[in-house]
Amino acid sequence: MPGDAHEIIVKAIQDEPLTAAWLMDLVDMDRRAEVCAGAETRANAVGSPGLTERRADAVVKLSFPGEEDRIVICKVQNDWKDEKYYRLPGYMARAFEDHRLPVELVLICPTDSLARRYWEGIYLGPENSISVHSLGPSHFPQLINSSDLPTAGAAVVSAVIGRRPKGRKAELFISTLDHWLGKIDPGRAADYTMYLLTVLTGEPAELLEALMQTKSRPYHSEYSDRLRSEGREEGREEGAVHHARNIVIMLLENRHEGPTRRQRERVETCTDLGRLDAWIKALSTDPEADLFDE
Repeated sequence: MPGDAHEIIVKAIQDEPLTAAWLMDLVDMDRRAEVCAGAETRANAVGSPGLTERRADAVVKLSFPGEEDRIVICKVQNDWKDEKYYRLPGYMARAFEDHRLPVELVLICPTDSLARRYWEGIYLGPENSISVHSLGPSHFPQLINSSDLPTAGAAVVSAVIGRRPKGRKAELFISTLDHWLGKIDPGRAADYTMYLLTVLTGEPAELLEALMQTKSRPYHSEYSDRLRSEGREEGREEGAVHHARNIVIMLLENRHEGPTRRQRERVETCTDLGRLDAWIKALSTDPEADLFDE
């Protein structure tokens, strides 16, 4: 299921917004990240407040020398649904109205086949299409050289979406990831590690878990201390709650009108895993099920 992977990608972009420029570079190699003069995370709710809220995964403002600033909307697209396709232009139009700046759309997809479906853009009518920067696993570099990346966020997103290496490349993968995580705040790096260990598999997961048992970097100790103080089972329970919340939000977003602000708040503050699972079951059976007493 996409929940944890979705959450870590969004967090990485929001924490280090220059990552958005690098994501666009992966499509056309335009080297935006190298010349970017400023990158700011903006509020991810787009459009005027109302009963229905459009909420992008991440909204970033980028500045370039001698050019107009631009807004980049980043969304993680886990599958293809017509309803999602028709909804995307609304995000861009509302962001254009809010910020009065050029707007670009970046879609991060778990498969190359899904990314290819978006490469053609969004067709609005004759001679009227919206361009899309869509990325699948093949767009992302293997983590074997830290100089290929501008931020720790870029390393984290590559680790989540890119292809899983084996053998010597798996060792380089973890070494590069460790290099970048070691350059940021230890608490944030430990957060990323907790997430990564829920989505990585095979050799990379084994190597990362082994690395966390060493004391060579401050964030290794931070991670180990959390496991001791919180307990591994408690950490797993917390991860399951986060995962379930994301699935409920995803199912609500598939509705014609999407979730209301109040519905989103109810889900994001719910800590009862049983209730979240019941909502998932109900929405999977009937996407328009009335779950909330508003």
